[in-house]
Amino acid sequence: METEDLTSRFGPLKIQDGESLKDFKKRMRNLKMAKEAQETMNHSDWVQDEYAESFKSALLVRGRTGIAFNDDMIMHKCEWDSGYPENPARYVAIMHRLNELGLVNRCVRIQNEHIDIDDITKLHQRTQYENLYKICEPFNVNQAEKIASNYDAIYFNKDTFHCANVAAATTLGLVRAVAEGRVSNGLAVVRPPGHHAQQDIYNGYCFFNNVAIAAAAVQSLAQKILIVDFDVHHGQGVQDMFYNNNNVLYFSIHRYEHGEFWPNLRRSNFDHVGSGAGEGFNINFPLNTIGCTDTDYMAIVTQILLPVAYEFQPDLILFCAGYDACVGCPEGCMKVTPGFYGHLIKLLSGLAYGKLAVVLEGGYFLPSLAEGVAMTLRALLDDAPAFLLPMKDGPNDEVISTINDVKSVLCKYWKCFKVFENIGIKYANEEKHIVNVQYKGFEDSPPYPTRNCYPVVSQQEQDDLKVLVDCLKVDYGLPMKNKLCYVFDAVMLTHEAPEETVENPLRLQALYDRFLELELDKRCKQLEIKRVDFRALSIEVHSKEYLDDLINDGPSIPPTTHDLFWNSGSKISIETAVSGLITVCDAVMSGEYTSGVALIRPPGHHAEQSKTSGFCFVNNVAVAAKYMLDNGLAERILILDFDIHHGNGTQDIFYNSDKVMFISIHKFESGTYFPRSSNGSFDKVGAGVGAGFNVNVPFEINKMGCVDYLTAFFKIVLPCAYAFGPDVVLVSAGFDAGINDLLGNYKVMPQTFGHMIQLLRPLAGGRLIVALEGGYNINTLKHSMVFCIKTLLGDPLPPPSDMSRQKDNAHRTFTDVIYTLKKYWKFFNFEKRLLPE
Repeated sequence: METEDLTSRFGPLKIQDGESLKDFKKRMRNLKMAKEAQETMNHSDWVQDEYAESFKSALLVRGRTGIAFNDDMIMHKCEWDSGYPENPARYVAIMHRLNELGLVNRCVRIQNEHIDIDDITKLHQRTQYENLYKICEPFNVNQAEKIASNYDAIYFNKDTFHCANVAAATTLGLVRAVAEGRVSNGLAVVRPPGHHAQQDIYNGYCFFNNVAIAAAAVQSLAQKILIVDFDVHHGQGVQDMFYNNNNVLYFSIHRYEHGEFWPNLRRSNFDHVGSGAGEGFNINFPLNTIGCTDTDYMAIVTQILLPVAYEFQPDLILFCAGYDACVGCPEGCMKVTPGFYGHLIKLLSGLAYGKLAVVLEGGYFLPSLAEGVAMTLRALLDDAPAFLLPMKDGPNDEVISTINDVKSVLCKYWKCFKVFENIGIKYANEEKHIVNVQYKGFEDSPPYPTRNCYPVVSQQEQDDLKVLVDCLKVDYGLPMKNKLCYVFDAVMLTHEAPEETVENPLRLQALYDRFLELELDKRCKQLEIKRVDFRALSIEVHSKEYLDDLINDGPSIPPTTHDLFWNSGSKISIETAVSGLITVCDAVMSGEYTSGVALIRPPGHHAEQSKTSGFCFVNNVAVAAKYMLDNGLAERILILDFDIHHGNGTQDIFYNSDKVMFISIHKFESGTYFPRSSNGSFDKVGAGVGAGFNVNVPFEINKMGCVDYLTAFFKIVLPCAYAFGPDVVLVSAGFDAGINDLLGNYKVMPQTFGHMIQLLRPLAGGRLIVALEGGYNINTLKHSMVFCIKTLLGDPLPPPSDMSRQKDNAHRTFTDVIYTLKKYWKFFNFEKRLLPE
């Protein structure tokens, strides 16, 4: 389209007779937007710069999940102590549970990779390999026990060498299949475990370091590898092998008790961060108390693991998956539920294009071990996650202290942990955190005990704990495959203004065209919109007088108003938008679908109880939330609004409610940005029983980007959401914070909206409903919403761009919000003032 065509469309470039200055500016603004939209279409090189990942990832869809196992591994057992906890029953219990749930048949069986001495001796000394063969062939039980006393927590039998090779080969086969993209992700059920095995020492039931061997073998396929070790024992073997390597980030959460818990090593503490090129790439999170719960682990994940993982942006994620922190395991004495592990997998699945490989390590209480592995595989298969109990109590004091210790030692290596010196005088008297490194352990030496060297619980206690796990299994139910529904009706395109405006039918049409172009309609179920009693539903949210005017004659719109318009198609469009969203809510809450998308307009989040505003007439999301509450479909609803404009209407409607938590991330600029009210401030937290349930994240000044929005999720959104524990999540999805949106002028890339949705997916058993709000650059809008839809379908996400340090103003906003919320939510007690270097 040439300039003269646009000029003829929008009029001459000067004020016309009888035209006000305000109307002239509006006309020129529309002309500028049209020119930029045309430039987007005409300059493919520029489009590729801004939307390259959108085009590259358009046809990237979720693949199959792999599983690797080999029954030979049950042959490895202790010949001189039948009570040894690392025994064949572990493997048998896991495989029984996975088959019982029908999970194995849904996976691609990955065959063992060929492995030989050269593969293993890249990381282990050759003598370590050869000596294990000699011990097992020929095998003498008395001699083997004597040799075992030279190693800490080790036994041998005639099949140990074979099984150790099979475990390493099975792990490598799975990891290579994931790295090569033959499967999207996968699980390796292996034993003996590997993460304690050191370069020249068998240790802690481990002979060859399965995960480390696989990581080293695939580094040509994955330049940057994140290893997450959630076994309750520190994986010192993995740490040692990559301690000087900046291509492998090792992250371990383990019981430590200042060195008094096995393996009792000084180097397992948080101040051991790597050396040489690897300095900063070794992260230990030592747990210095027992009884840690889902809440404690989630605090570690949101405050440490997720920020550093997103900054690192790995090409592959490997898990040293030990389930001995799971409830009932006598070795860990922790209280993590099996369902937590599925949440961990989901939270990290947005990274590395979803290339996750989970490799079994420990876990010694068979019921929780088997269920923990099952919940992990269900997450890899993208099934609906378990509901976790609301985390109201917050993390324990020891975990809080260690969170701040870890941040303090890592701040010079990772931008996400940078210490901001000037956070405002109002927090000057807040408690300062002093780093305190303690070690009370003692590193034992040979000879080591070979019998009765493990914790034992009574049969009665085991029976009681099994009952607890059985109850959790009932709560988790059978696996529910991920299914997505959506609504769209072209009648909503009939709502249009008499003159050009940014909220126009082209927004929805372009989005739907892109949706069809990628054939996403064939992967989702389109629901027939059930027409609801629009007035009866909406009167629960809006006043009777307001609805009467809206239904009968349309709203009174002053001629000077530029963000509202009404025509013959407006009423049916509004009714369809509300009915469509209610239809999606019914489908998701019935359990027929896991999640849903409402492609609707006009938007709704600015509509107050008795007032139209910002292109909004009826508050679609608020009506849907009230409908679910009133009909017993949900008791607690989280509404997340990431439209760049504060959802003032939604806030107003639920300001006094503790049934709805409303979180809004928006441009505020001291209340001067639309809707131009102080109500979007961080200190507007709700009233009455609703105090603490209204959370505003108001950004100031800077052009916020991907890192700022994702940091808001790590620091505020996820802690609030997990503390609240919703039954369903509603998203007011406005994309005007996206790149190139002239109203927002922010820099959030389309794929980052997908990451935000991915981070929400573990919540509420996966019940997630996304409703379109704003977004006024058509290209940004359509690509961003498509990423959200593809994310709900489980498709891989490209990494977010611009994960540089969060902006100073963003940090000040987060500090304001967190210190305000501390009064209401104990989860935020983790925030302490850190001392700059």
